[in-house]
Amino acid sequence: MPRFSFIYHIALSAIAAFALIACSAGESTKEARIFDPAVDIWPHDISDVPRDTDVTYGRLENGLRYALQHNERPENEAVIRLTFRAGSKHEFDDMQGGAHFLEHMAFNGTENVPEGEMIKSLERMGLSFGADTNASTSYTRTDYRLNLPEVDDEIVDYALFLLRELSDKMLIEEEAVERERGVVKAEEARRRGPQYDASQAFQKFVQPDARVLKRPIAGTPDSLDAMSAQKLRRYYETYYRPERALLVITGDFDIAEMTAKIEDNFADWAPLGEDGPDPLPELKTTDGLTAMVYDDDELTTTVTLYAAKPPTPFGDSLAERREGMIASAAQSIVGLRFNKRLTEANRPVLGAGISANAGRYVNTLSASASAKDNDWKTAIEILDAEIRRALKYGFQQAELDELIANTRRGLTDSTNYAAKRTSSSLVGGITGAFSGGNVRTTPKSNQDRFEDQIATITVEDLEREFAKTWDTDFPNRIWISGPELDDVTEAEVLEVYKAARARDIDPPAERKKLDFAYQDFGPAGEIMARNRVEDMDITQIKFANNVRLNLKKTDFEDGWIRMQATVGEGWNRFASEKPGLTYLASSVQAGGYEAHKASEMSEIFAGKNINLGLGIGSDRSGFSGSTNNDDVLIQLQAWAGLLTAPGYRPEWREKFVEGIESSFHTIDSSPGGVASRDLGRIWHDGDIRYGLLPKDSYLALTLEDVRGVLQPIFDEGAIEIGIVGDFEEAAIIDAVAKTFGALPTRKDSFDPIPEAYKAKFPAPARVDLTHTGEKTQGAIFMGWPINEPWTLSASREMSLISRIFTNRMTDTIREELGLAYNPSASANFSRLYDGYAYFSASITADPQFFSAFEKASNTIAKDMRSGGITQDELDRARKPVLESFERAQRENGAWLGLVSRAQTEDYKLEWRRSRTDAYAAITTDELEAMTAKMFAPETLHVVSITSDRE
Repeated sequence: MPRFSFIYHIALSAIAAFALIACSAGESTKEARIFDPAVDIWPHDISDVPRDTDVTYGRLENGLRYALQHNERPENEAVIRLTFRAGSKHEFDDMQGGAHFLEHMAFNGTENVPEGEMIKSLERMGLSFGADTNASTSYTRTDYRLNLPEVDDEIVDYALFLLRELSDKMLIEEEAVERERGVVKAEEARRRGPQYDASQAFQKFVQPDARVLKRPIAGTPDSLDAMSAQKLRRYYETYYRPERALLVITGDFDIAEMTAKIEDNFADWAPLGEDGPDPLPELKTTDGLTAMVYDDDELTTTVTLYAAKPPTPFGDSLAERREGMIASAAQSIVGLRFNKRLTEANRPVLGAGISANAGRYVNTLSASASAKDNDWKTAIEILDAEIRRALKYGFQQAELDELIANTRRGLTDSTNYAAKRTSSSLVGGITGAFSGGNVRTTPKSNQDRFEDQIATITVEDLEREFAKTWDTDFPNRIWISGPELDDVTEAEVLEVYKAARARDIDPPAERKKLDFAYQDFGPAGEIMARNRVEDMDITQIKFANNVRLNLKKTDFEDGWIRMQATVGEGWNRFASEKPGLTYLASSVQAGGYEAHKASEMSEIFAGKNINLGLGIGSDRSGFSGSTNNDDVLIQLQAWAGLLTAPGYRPEWREKFVEGIESSFHTIDSSPGGVASRDLGRIWHDGDIRYGLLPKDSYLALTLEDVRGVLQPIFDEGAIEIGIVGDFEEAAIIDAVAKTFGALPTRKDSFDPIPEAYKAKFPAPARVDLTHTGEKTQGAIFMGWPINEPWTLSASREMSLISRIFTNRMTDTIREELGLAYNPSASANFSRLYDGYAYFSASITADPQFFSAFEKASNTIAKDMRSGGITQDELDRARKPVLESFERAQRENGAWLGLVSRAQTEDYKLEWRRSRTDAYAAITTDELEAMTAKMFAPETLHVVSITSDRE
């Protein structure tokens, strides 16, 4: 990563940014220089930063680099990532979007894998397309990823064979290119929109010659229309070469055996052509203060102050990491100041942050804010004032102490969790470090260096570094984008900025540590019942006040605990005439507590891992989060405090209203926005509780409305707590007894969803909706009601039917017709709403393809209704499901949902026990018996969303 490249919007990420800097323990012992992958082998070869010795590094004679790490989380699985130093910046002038197009072609036929067979073969081994098999292209690189559900020789060998195939054996046939063209164009069309257009205009304003503007990753409609197999092959033969590739594999395997497999598969890989250049980004410094106003009614108002300075080249050394740590800490404190202001009443802006990026070719500084009520003038004033405040008055020791406490907590948690990191996270870390030219280090070494170094870093160090970065020639570009800016001129913007600069700056408010007021809830609760579910290792406890507690101790994540506290019913308890109350109620933490404002939370919980968000679901409400053993008690106190003393402060509603005001005018700008607003209501036959309400309905809500519904839930609603992870059972029980167990007596059960809250699927019809975005953007949704009573066996069959339907859509709509990248199918078939169920198929694509999509989907539906499901289709649908069940047995997150309701919904324990055998026993005959009762053409309901542009 760059030396300090962090942006803070509502600044929770400011703390993480400081923690992510791997600090030094002393001065550099040798001259550091920038890692150049065309010359150097590994970043640690030219750095004094100690590397992670658990990673085995190697390079074949042909130049292919590989990095391997043994890891047993999850057991008997592995993750492979093959990365090419070949992205959109490497494209030739006549092939914009070619790097991404080529990524698609990797799945469309190689010398030894026919077109259409690669995904099917992986599905037979238990890999799901998208989740386990995927690829991505960026400006600088292309990644191919495979998550292997098992590490037996057959699967590993086949995975390496496939990666070897795409390395130099892609067919890239003209017919296949033509079929894929529509898919790639659909992806490109999805990226376009107001935000994308604005980002391009901003980049052109601040860096008009930047190569990234000339090489959009997805290409352009014209460049994609002109793409040919010849152009793609030229790029392929130039840049897909072993010395540009990095193969990273982590998982439960023997390093020596995997090394031999890499040698066997890749040693004979030779370049197909001459290597191409690595073009420079063409970034330049900026001088002379100028402004630009970008008017678009589909945007929220944003202000950015920007400057580009001469580069200060750096490598990855202990000394440079120390310097980066100081710079990051200074910016983090400014981020914390923004965060505090943004959680107070009458906040001046909706969001704000600063960013400093030190690069090889240019250094950039930016400060951005989302304006409130389109007030761009105040946004400019706030950004300027906070930066000048830091420059003039510096920082406080209390601010640094708060940052240190949060950083120490994060580093300690990372160290404790290090042994249980997943293979997927390890692959990402190794690849990311190499791509950024940084040494891959361990969480423990990062923590140790932090503790050694932090004692020598002072507030004065932070002030000096901040002044060095921000005190010269900032800004020289001012950007304003948003609605209703037609009459705003560059001269007016510059005058507003000059006036802001002339204002006096007050010193920052004094920061100090506050004590949490909600630590004593009365005598600890008495346990009235205790039970063990032996085969699942779950302890069930019931306190005298009817609070239930379920515990499952695991060793999946060292020192880490996942918690969920279900409190009362969900949206079914809210008045049907005011369904928007659930949105306002779910932001309860914005009101803080009776004794504490929300803006005080950062001081109160400094150094603690605390989650305060309230989730309101269909039938349950509650809190959830992950933390460490040290913070379990304070987390429970924080939740119990919200139940007993929520702060119904005006800033709670203010923040909610501001969010509504700033977002509602953008809903019409995309098919997705229109669908989120209207589709739910339409497919619930006009029921206003689904989808989004008119804006005025939300603005009319009050905190008294919320109090009337939420407080009874908080005061007396049934409570069931689930805790999964690495803990001492007695300590957890004691902590719950002192908090939730000490509350007044609760209801003993959760109310079911009343019949009045159930819905019906609409009668057959066609509904045409419009959005205001690009004409090439659209979405279409086809729905068939499922007239089948819910049963557990039927729901399992339905999940496989959905997968088979999706696979057929992928084969037909994506591969054969090239209509869209992401055709999807799903069944809304829930026990909660027995009697209301439907099956849907949809795509987001150019509306010109809607007719072909409907025809293909109706054909698939007709074929499914007529039977003919093959054993291979069933196996390809079922295998990933069975693999996910196996994986879930070793994941805390997968257990939490079950454990959190293990008493009030104990029947789901049996569902868990039986699911593997039940899915394995499902036959094609059973599925065909189900589909024979589905997809009746006369029941079809279609919703299409197209642009209203001429």
